[in-house]
Amino acid sequence: MAKEVISLENVSKRFRRKAALTDITLHIFENHVYGFSGPNGSGKTLTFKTILGFAKASQGKVIVNGTVVRQDDLFARQIGFAIPEYGLLPSKSGQENLKLLAILSQSSESEVFNLLTYVGLNPTDPQKIKDYSLGMRQRLLIAAALVGDNPILIFDEPTNALDEAGQLFMVKLINDLKARGKTILVSSHDASFLKQVSDHIFYFSEGRLVREEKQ
Repeated sequence: MAKEVISLENVSKRFRRKAALTDITLHIFENHVYGFSGPNGSGKTLTFKTILGFAKASQGKVIVNGTVVRQDDLFARQIGFAIPEYGLLPSKSGQENLKLLAILSQSSESEVFNLLTYVGLNPTDPQKIKDYSLGMRQRLLIAAALVGDNPILIFDEPTNALDEAGQLFMVKLINDLKARGKTILVSSHDASFLKQVSDHIFYFSEGRLVREEKQ
């Protein structure tokens, strides 16, 4: 039986008096892909931030690999993530950004070149992030999430700004990562994309988990 690596137990989040998440309970098992579906503001990204420890639950418990986030550890460990608002340094190139992340994660410089190539970017491109297209930035965020070879990955709207070829690439990448044993949480407005890549889909509305569906 697959090992449970993330659990949310009756998690709620309030900003002042406004409920942003309400009584979220879900379970994530290793080597599966979990889709998160719902409109803007439905709670998908905030759920990811709460799992990572970037947002603290007002009530309930978040457990990642047996550790209670914001209690045993401030942030979750062994999770790579691509969340656009936690972006990269715009005045640095893609290679420079990934090298800094590699230092923090004690990864090798060769991994940086391999990851940039893996996501379809030129590893020797001197162009600064501020001059990247939206699609290039999306690919670089994905590469950044892969630095350190973490067993759990979170991709927040990874198909945004990607053309058809980019979306096909994203499907292939997620399938490849799953084949390598990764556990993946991915949000998207694209129902077709989520159904292609997910083993299980959570549906969010107005800060609530309203339905879940096995594929």
